This record gives sequence, C-alpha cells and structure tokens, in this order.
Amino acid sequence: MTQLPTPFQEPTQDFDTKANAEIFLVECARALHRYGAPAHVLEAEMVRTGSRLGIAVQIFSLPTYLAISVGPLDRQRTFHLRVDPGSIKLSSRDEMHAIQRQVLEGELTCEQGTRALRELHLRPSDFGMVWQMIAYGLSAAAAARFFTGGIREIVASAILGMLIGTMVVLLNMRRDRAAVTEFVAGIVATLGAWSLAWMFPPVATNIVVLASIVSLLPGYTLTTSLTEVATRNLASGGSRFVGAAMTLLALGFGVAIGDRILEHLPSIQSAVSDPLLPWTILPAAFSIALAMLILLQAKIRDSFIILCAVLLGLYGARFGAVLVGPQLGVCIGAFLVSLAGNIFSHVTKRSPNMVIAPGLIPLVPGSLGMRGAAALFQNDAASGASWAIAALVVAGSLVAGLLAANVFVPPRRTA
Repeated sequence: MTQLPTPFQEPTQDFDTKANAEIFLVECARALHRYGAPAHVLEAEMVRTGSRLGIAVQIFSLPTYLAISVGPLDRQRTFHLRVDPGSIKLSSRDEMHAIQRQVLEGELTCEQGTRALRELHLRPSDFGMVWQMIAYGLSAAAAARFFTGGIREIVASAILGMLIGTMVVLLNMRRDRAAVTEFVAGIVATLGAWSLAWMFPPVATNIVVLASIVSLLPGYTLTTSLTEVATRNLASGGSRFVGAAMTLLALGFGVAIGDRILEHLPSIQSAVSDPLLPWTILPAAFSIALAMLILLQAKIRDSFIILCAVLLGLYGARFGAVLVGPQLGVCIGAFLVSLAGNIFSHVTKRSPNMVIAPGLIPLVPGSLGMRGAAALFQNDAASGASWAIAALVVAGSLVAGLLAANVFVPPRRTA
C-alpha cells in the first residue's frame, strides 16, 4: 500500500503571528482615521508600519471608507471598512502612537497592541457634557472679540454658544438626528441673537450669530481637504471638500430660515456696543486655548502646549498680515505652527498634531465661507462668490505654510 505524502503545513504559531500583525495594521489604520488623520498621513504611516512588520500594505482612504490590502499581489487579503468621518482627539491619537511604537519596538505583541487600540476606542472622554458646553461658550465669546465685538456681543455669544453646544451634544447622540445639527444650529443662533438684542440692546446680531456657531464651521476640514488635494489624494480631498461645503450650506440655510422668521417679528437696534481695548485679545486667546483643550480631547497636562500653539498661530498670522496682508499672512502663521509641531514631535516623540491642530484652528477660513453661504441665500451671488473665493485663498495660504514647513523640518516618522 502506497502512503500518500503528507501535505506541507506552515507552523501554526507563524500563521497566527502573521494574522495578528495584519489585524494590528487594520486597527492602526482605523484608529488613525478615527482620530482625524488625513489620507496622506494615514497612508504613509501604514506603509511604514507594514514595512517594519514585514508586510506589504496598500491603503485607500476616504472620509467614510478604508480599504487595506496586505501581502504580495498574488496572495493579497483586502479589508473593507465603512467608517465615519474622523474627528480630532489629541490625547487618543497620542496614546495610539505610543501603542504603535511599543509594538514595533517589541514591548507589546501585535495581539496585545490590537487589544490596546480597541480598549482605547472604548475609553470614555475626560470631558463630559458640561465641559463641552463650557467649551462652546468660551470659543464663541473669544470669536466675538476677534470679530471686533464689544462686551454685550461677547456675553450674548457665550450664552448662545453654550446653548448650541448643548444642542449639538444631544443631537449627535443619534445618527438620524446628527444630520440636522448644523441646520438647527443656524436657526437657533439667528433667533437667539434677535432675542438677546431685543432684551438688552444694542447688540450687533451679525457678530453674535457668527460667533455662536464658530465651533461648527468646517474651516479645518476645508484646509485638510486642500492639503489632501495638494498631496495628490484627490478622491479623499474632493469628498472632504464636498462635506465641508455641505456643512456650510446647512448652516447658511438655517441662518436664512431664521432671517425669514425675523421678518415677521419687531425690528431691533443692531449696533456694536462699545469696543474693547487691544489688550483684551490676550484673554480671548486664553479662552480659545481652554476651549481647544476640551473640544480636541487633550489632557490637562498639555494645557501649556496648546496655549503656546494658539498664541504662535494668532501672533504669527498678525505678523504675516503686516508683511503681506491679512489673507496671505496666515501662511506665515501656519508655517510657524507646523514648524513648531514638527520640532515638538522630534524632541518629545509625540504626535505633531498636539501643536498643529490647536494652532491652526483659530486661523482657518470657516467664517469667510459662512458669510459666502449666507450671501447666496440672500440672493447676493456676487458677494457670496467673493466670500467663497476669499475662503479658498486663506485655506490655500494655510496649506502652503504647512507644506513649506515640512520641507524645512520633515515630520517625524512614527514607524
């Protein structure tokens, strides 16, 4: 009787190790996307991580979709993930990089790294609803000061900002309600500004409306989309740009509906209250830093870093405005922030986003885009187009500053 040869089988341990490494790569990509990494950063990080693990990786990233192919072309495994558009979470992304580094340096196995990433996602936020409500109020108050508002506009914006922040948190608890968040916020901001101006005149309602919804404006998303387009990630950049445009249209539509309602209400005196002294810009910057700490989900220990990033961005942009004008001056502010972020990452081995995100957000052109959307709904197409072009110029200037800084000090490679 002839004995058939026993088919060759790879050792189970090696197969498990390879499978665990592939799942770890998938979880790393999902975490980076979840914590706000743009397409070019995500793809570069995953290719380097796969190289360190001895696995060929190809990534295709969109705001709502991830495709991850691992292994050689003739034996590829592809993972398809339906994901929600990521949001910036500074502390979680920092911890994600630490877990990734521990796996690559052999301190954790791939299986342990995968478990740690999943536990990180399930960890509750350090800041509850009350803190988020306060953060929305602080950012609105600071924005009113930067929009040249007086003390009445600042107080009114803070009140409306906290109200809208509470509404946003409650609506975002369910996916079907989250879709109308911006639209409802525009109506609430318009009617709320009228109510406060009617009770405590004079109040510049246009400043209050814009400041109260400033945290919902997609200026950072718009800048990220142009950065992705500039780095040849056209699909991701284009879809992210459309998402930002839809957010602006929803806000503008809500404000337009509110204006139509106000036509049937008594007219009010809309005028800016007494202007504040120039030194009040500094407390406004502190307010923005505290709001960024909460809204970007950072750690309390990073408060000083975030404050320095905000001040560097604001005063860098003011210095640039003196040199080349306000719209192009933000390029210098973005250059300084990105340069500082890359240096910070090389020195501390932490994510550069800890500096870049809070430094850029006060400079992004969301308010310009909002004014353009509002003008379109008021049948003023020329003014709307002018504001939209101005927003694109500012966003492009920010992107130029970011990319130029990466040439002088390249970002640190996590993997």
